[in-house]
Amino acid sequence: MVKRILRRFATRVLDSGAPQTSSQIEFLRDFLSKHKYVYSDDFEENLGVLKKKHLVDSFLVTNFDGSVVVSSEGNGHTEGMVGTAMLSYIKSEMPESEAVLIKRDGGWFMLFPLDKKVFIVKAGSELSGIELKALAIELTSLLEENLRAHNSAGKAHSEHKRKYKEVA
Repeated sequence: MVKRILRRFATRVLDSGAPQTSSQIEFLRDFLSKHKYVYSDDFEENLGVLKKKHLVDSFLVTNFDGSVVVSSEGNGHTEGMVGTAMLSYIKSEMPESEAVLIKRDGGWFMLFPLDKKVFIVKAGSELSGIELKALAIELTSLLEENLRAHNSAGKAHSEHKRKYKEVA
């Protein structure tokens, strides 16, 4: 009974459920329209562009087992394991939760699950659920594009090797 009461209280405190007002959305649209973000063929450079665009210090994408998919800082195995374990525990206690935001010294540590991946974001201020989802979707798109580019480059390399063998 006590656990149920605490869970309901925590749900109310942690999940404000406040809808985004149109003025907030308009502010974000206006802000983004004033900045032009140019993507390049360099994957690492594009990660930096995403950091600037979404005003975050770093981000890390992991699978649910904690294995790192991509990191803007080049590492993050420990944070990946801690983040996925924390998210798994919170989701087991509060399955309806969408994101986890933790205030730490010097900023925020945010966890957001999407498409069988965990997005771990560090920033000076908290991001709304809509902002976390936008970042996660853009990162997913960038990862897919990078994978397509590598696959087509691999096919071109294989084709070149095959032609070289035919000539020799």
